[in-house]
Amino acid sequence: MDTEEEMLSEPEKIMRFGCGALLGVFIALLIVFKFMLSNFGLITAIVVVAIFVCGVLALKYGDEFWREVKDWWY
Repeated sequence: MDTEEEMLSEPEKIMRFGCGALLGVFIALLIVFKFMLSNFGLITAIVVVAIFVCGVLALKYGDEFWREVKDWWY
């Protein structure tokens, strides 16, 4: 059985990853401001990891990922 990710077109993969990455930036900024971090290396690491993780999860799970984010947020 093919996974949903294998049936996606290239532009849809880019869109899913990009939207997930934007969520990752938002989450990373929330973490940075909540803990008042000032170490540039730590801030960079948090942002990069959050972008990658959210982007990959959005790409792999698509609408399921966004439903979980919505349920978590509200």
